[in-house]
Amino acid sequence: MALSSQTVVASFSLCGIGWILLYHVLKTKSNNSAYAPGPKPHPFVGHTFQVPATKIWRYFEKLSFIHGPIVRLSLAGDEILVLNDPADAEELLNRRSNNYSSRKPLIYAGKYQSHNKRLVLLPYGNELKKQRAAFYQMLQPKVIGSYERMQELESTKLLFDMLARPAESNMNTKRYAASLVFTLSYGKRLAEDDKDLTDVLNILDNFIADCYPGAHLVDTFPILDQILPSFLAPWRAAASKKHEAEMKAHLECFAARLWEQQEKLDLDLVTLSYVAGSAFEAGTGTTAGSFLWFFMAMILFPDSLHKAQAEIDALLGADGETMPTFEHLEQLPYCVALTKEVFRWMPAAPGGFPHYSDAEDEYKGYTIPANTMVIPCIWSMQHNADKFPDPLAFNPERFLQEMQPGHDLFTDGHFAFGFGRRICPGRYLGARSVWIGITRLLWAFMIGPAFDGAGHPIPVDPDHCTSGITSEPDPFPVSIIPRSEAHARTIRKAWSVAADACGC
Repeated sequence: MALSSQTVVASFSLCGIGWILLYHVLKTKSNNSAYAPGPKPHPFVGHTFQVPATKIWRYFEKLSFIHGPIVRLSLAGDEILVLNDPADAEELLNRRSNNYSSRKPLIYAGKYQSHNKRLVLLPYGNELKKQRAAFYQMLQPKVIGSYERMQELESTKLLFDMLARPAESNMNTKRYAASLVFTLSYGKRLAEDDKDLTDVLNILDNFIADCYPGAHLVDTFPILDQILPSFLAPWRAAASKKHEAEMKAHLECFAARLWEQQEKLDLDLVTLSYVAGSAFEAGTGTTAGSFLWFFMAMILFPDSLHKAQAEIDALLGADGETMPTFEHLEQLPYCVALTKEVFRWMPAAPGGFPHYSDAEDEYKGYTIPANTMVIPCIWSMQHNADKFPDPLAFNPERFLQEMQPGHDLFTDGHFAFGFGRRICPGRYLGARSVWIGITRLLWAFMIGPAFDGAGHPIPVDPDHCTSGITSEPDPFPVSIIPRSEAHARTIRKAWSVAADACGC
């Protein structure tokens, strides 16, 4: 009797699942007591169904209270080592970076969606070095000063947008962040109604979702990609379709700055397009998210708002005639500290970006197998009460003592930009973009809670946030009002002059 197609498919799938379970049983049996502590695993699947689908950084923090700062997990056969103490991250990810600079291979987002060209997903090796060299051409510290005019232009537009459309604070900040990186990567600005803005924001949102743990079964069980034919592996066609859309978006507004250096950088067209796209992806979501957390902090901790405005007014006057610029940076230490506290209080990537070990290692008596995902939990590190007393409070004063020679103004004292050779390559530019935007918003506006129809302030809660690789608050209302008509007049005039100068 002939077998039905459904029977064949079911038999094939069950056979594949059986091999997967056998593999994980054998792998589990090889474990020994030299591994770091962690919760008791379930048979076959380890901790896969113990890990929450949302706010994984809170789960990591909870485990650290129970098992200590180094926690081992096994997710469907993947070895995970969570680092909750910055000292451990410094040792493994910085000092031993030769072994901890790779990424776990992702089938969906890496192999098929990105054709193994996306910087953030690359393993450590020559391709990563080439792409980071391309980034370095744009983002090295000695050249970021040349971008100040661009940052001041875009932050002036941000103020103008907030003045014209205060209820659209989310989109205003995303346009600001996106236009900065777009100008740098593609040589063109973005308007709020620009189709390119919509396209690249959609690409970014999809990519973040595709990288989240558990988003695609094939990344949990990579063997599926090896044993299943295409008609049983729909992820191949779906991810390849996204790749085509990404290439179209990247190449339509291609990165002229990098193209001019193609021969020197030894990168092909596809790789160059992903370098430019990666710059956008790395800079847009995290920068925009920092602004949204800033608004929430000003609602919840208005004393910080008032202190920052007092510092600005003491330097520039309270008449609203003079807008802060980069020339005032070192004269506004509280505004710098406030910016750093935004990075610490609610980091853009609280769960940390996973590193990947290339070879077996030993640390503090624990065996770390090869091919272990090593995750620096930025949330735990930046909410450690010993290092940051009252960590859930927004307190810029905790950073004021670091406003001294020998300290980087924006990157020292917190861990929001990551560790080792996978540290954020755009951290200097990104931090300065956030600072000029925040400082000008503080100069220009009173920021506070919105009110309901009965005149009561609408509460906001930082626990209400997204749960991807990066995190930002769920949409919330905020009141953004010019501090005076003089401030509003200065904003309008400044943008009129800037728009005429750049032909906007």
